[in-house]
Amino acid sequence: MEHLARLFNTLTNSEQKVFTYIYHNEQKVMTMKINDLAKATFTSKTVIINLAQKLGFEGFSDLKYYLKTSYNSENSNKVLEDLQYSLKENIERTFKVIDIALYKNIAKEIIKAKAVYVFARGTSKAAGHHLNHMLLTLGIKCIFVQDYNLSTIVGNTLEKDEMVILISLSGKTSKILEIANIAKMKGCKTVAITSFGTNELAKISDYTFACVSDETETKFNDSSSRIGIFLVIEMLVNTIKEYIKK
Repeated sequence: MEHLARLFNTLTNSEQKVFTYIYHNEQKVMTMKINDLAKATFTSKTVIINLAQKLGFEGFSDLKYYLKTSYNSENSNKVLEDLQYSLKENIERTFKVIDIALYKNIAKEIIKAKAVYVFARGTSKAAGHHLNHMLLTLGIKCIFVQDYNLSTIVGNTLEKDEMVILISLSGKTSKILEIANIAKMKGCKTVAITSFGTNELAKISDYTFACVSDETETKFNDSSSRIGIFLVIEMLVNTIKEYIKK
C-alpha cells in the first residue's frame, strides 16, 4: 500500500479513513467482504468502491487481489533475502574455521595415495560426484562408491596405502560411520568432510574438514544446503592443484 499512499491527499475524509484502516490491517482486509469493511470503518460500500477506483482499481475485489499478490511477493522476497543472508553467513563462517596447514597436509597425502575412495549418501552424493570428478581431472586415481550395497564390500578391500574421504553433513550417517570404522581397522587414512562441531564421524576420522551449516540433521529432512561442503572441496582441490604444479 505504500506506493498508493501518494494518492492519499486526493481522497475524501471517509475514503482516507478506509485507506488508513486497510494500511494497518492488510492481511485482515484480504479476507473481508465489502460490507464487513464498511462496518469496520463506519463508512459505506459506495465509499469503499470510490476509494478503490481512485486508487486505480475497478472495484473492491481488484483491490483485495492487489493486496494478496503484493503480500505474497513481499513474503517471497523476504524468504529469498533470508536465504541469501544464511548462505552468505555459512560461507563466511566456513572460511573462518579453515585450517590452511591441514589442507596442505591432506593435499600431499592425496597425491601420494595409491587410490582415493570417496563415500557419500543422500544429498551429499552430489558433493561426492563433484570431488570425484575434480580429482580425476587432476590425474588422481579416485573411486566414488555411490552404491549403498557395494559400500561395505568395497570397504573390506581397502589397503593401507589408500585414502578414504567420507562426506556427511550430520556426521551421523550410519553407512558412512560403518565405512569409517572399517577403514580405520584396515589402517587407511580417513578424511571427514562434515559440519563444524563434535560428531561421530569427526571423532572416528584421522582428519576433519569442517564446514558451517544452519541445519545439520539430515535423517528426516535431507534438503539442507551443502554449500559449505562444496566450499571445502573447492579449497582442497585448488590446494592439490598448487602442489601438482610444483
